[in-house]
Amino acid sequence: MSTEKSALRITELDFLSIKENLKNYLRSQNEFSDFDFDGSGMSILLEILALNTHYMAYYTNMVGNEMFLDTAQVRDSIVSHAKLMNYVPGSSQGSLAKVNIKVTPSNVEDNTSTYLTLNKYTRFLGKDKGGINYPFVNLYSNTVSKTDGTFNFSNVAIKQGEVITLQFLVDPTNDTRRFEIPSANVDTETIVISVQESSSNTDTTIYNLYEDITEANSNSSIYFIEENEKQTYTLYFGDDVIGKRPKDGNIVICTYLDNTGSISNNISKFVVSQDIGGFKDNVIVSSVSGSYGGIDKETIEQVRFRAPYYYSTQNRAVTKNDYETLILKNYNNIDAVSVWGGEENDPVVYGKVFVSLKTKGNYQLTNLEKEEIKTDLIQKRNVLTVTPEIIDPDYVYLIVKGNVYYNSQITSLTDGDIKQLAIAAIQDYVGNELNTFDSVFRKSKLQSYIENSEKSITGTDLTILVQKRILIDTLRTRNYTLNFDIPLVKSLGTDTFVHSFPEITVFDSAGIARNVFVEETPVINTGIDSIKVLNSGINYETAPTVTIIGDGSGAKAVAEVVGGRLSKITITNPGENYSSAIVELNGGGGSGASASAVLQSRLGILRSYYFTTSREKIIVNSNFGSVDYDAGKITFNSLRATDVLENDYYPKGYLTYAIPVKEENIHTIRNRSGVPIIPNYYNSNFIALLGLVTNLIRSFYLKVIWKIN
Repeated sequence: MSTEKSALRITELDFLSIKENLKNYLRSQNEFSDFDFDGSGMSILLEILALNTHYMAYYTNMVGNEMFLDTAQVRDSIVSHAKLMNYVPGSSQGSLAKVNIKVTPSNVEDNTSTYLTLNKYTRFLGKDKGGINYPFVNLYSNTVSKTDGTFNFSNVAIKQGEVITLQFLVDPTNDTRRFEIPSANVDTETIVISVQESSSNTDTTIYNLYEDITEANSNSSIYFIEENEKQTYTLYFGDDVIGKRPKDGNIVICTYLDNTGSISNNISKFVVSQDIGGFKDNVIVSSVSGSYGGIDKETIEQVRFRAPYYYSTQNRAVTKNDYETLILKNYNNIDAVSVWGGEENDPVVYGKVFVSLKTKGNYQLTNLEKEEIKTDLIQKRNVLTVTPEIIDPDYVYLIVKGNVYYNSQITSLTDGDIKQLAIAAIQDYVGNELNTFDSVFRKSKLQSYIENSEKSITGTDLTILVQKRILIDTLRTRNYTLNFDIPLVKSLGTDTFVHSFPEITVFDSAGIARNVFVEETPVINTGIDSIKVLNSGINYETAPTVTIIGDGSGAKAVAEVVGGRLSKITITNPGENYSSAIVELNGGGGSGASASAVLQSRLGILRSYYFTTSREKIIVNSNFGSVDYDAGKITFNSLRATDVLENDYYPKGYLTYAIPVKEENIHTIRNRSGVPIIPNYYNSNFIALLGLVTNLIRSFYLKVIWKIN
């Protein structure tokens, strides 16, 4: 009998490898050297043994992984690890909206009341674009007096969710004083806990959520909350050492909102679904702002990332990471945080820390929300000598125009298919690379996203425009400054994208109200600044000759060809005294290339205009503002707009202006000058890509051109 035994390769844990390893081991033994393992009953036994070993290896591996926060995959395990760090995963939260409510009593109703109260938890219905209704409620009561026969409630905040009230009897069988909230969609921010003395004694005590062990003692009326293995929430109470313990016979009353999360965002139509103070008729609800801020429950990856940072803060706000972690933990509607000290600010402000918050849905925080974050969260935890300031982000929006080329001979995809792939690639780029503080837009990377989305796509040609939005004050005349902090491209004079939107209402010299747009008018034209390739053409063997024709003289340029296409045109002599110029391309053996000359101009003039019914363009103000291309600044002079026309694209009251940029890469840098409508502070701006493919044009046999308009 042989005593030599083949070693088992125990690192191979998949089923087939284990089975083959066992077979090789048995073949090395004299007793089984001539066995037909594949054709005998032994094969069944080996498969059973291999399968059992495989299961045990998988289970052991899984158990090992679940022991650590970094490698755990099961939500219950990750939540359990987070619990040790005093971190409670954020729940879903219903969206917020603001409405005005007008109540006009009818003849059959009580018309003698001089005051009217909007009770807490009054129910409203919000209808989305698909016709689905979502319940909303107000979280605070409000009383108003009658004015001109009506009751008017202004800027009432309503939150999405259905009011749920639960009662739990405290009895000796529940010694842990733990009670499960059976809803997976509870908005923990809306939980209200009160403890009633007994069924016969209705005296109640309000309990608050535990926040700081240094502020808790044996008499503290506090409760705790945690996510359980059912992915619902469990509330529990103190032990008469840290927090007061409810007594047997007490009744725990739990009220909260059961919400639908992010799906309830962007609702702007609301109606009241119950009477207000007994009034049912003639109740009008108008939207001040559509619903925003609704979010879904924290994902396991968010918990995995945030829990260690939350633990490291030790419930303090000293370092930048402390501020960021505390805010992200306590306000789930915040998507990104940027923090900088006053010594980094421009201008320098000592003794302050500045915090800029990007919300999910990109809405602006109200003054009330900012104050709540400052007083309830930051000032309780930061250094006493440091004053926090919450700053609105300075948004930099990008618009993309361009061409995508693909070879139709190697793909069965249609123009429409290519268009959808381009759209998806743009959206992937936005989600992966932008929409955060300190993000950098790279044109080349966006191009690679598009070009790698389909093998038949052979290239892209993109133009990037930056857009700023300003809230127009319709009550007074004022100047507006838009700081892009990016060198801007001088207009070709034919690009309709370089103008404002939507129309604003101003008075012309005759005092007549006109709905106007604002566009750029280049001035101080001398030589040729640059030549823009409009179409790269095809099949060029050599570079075509460039001829510049205009009312000036001396301008010269040379072309470059790459891969049979016109790549770029370089100015060798700008010439002088040009007020207009065209570019001719001749020779080279190819066809289809075209280009346009950009006249020299450092400062452009803005003008306002409108079109008559016969499409005649009328200039209202030829000195509406100016463009400083090098500094990246646009100024509107003494603007008095009485209205900003309603539109479906941008928030009400906002005027937008878009203009091309020179830079291939766009960074979120400090705004250096001016005091725009939205405050500009160090590192408080971020980039949001707006580009959507809207038009598709078939061109020749191997390329498709799409434009983002």
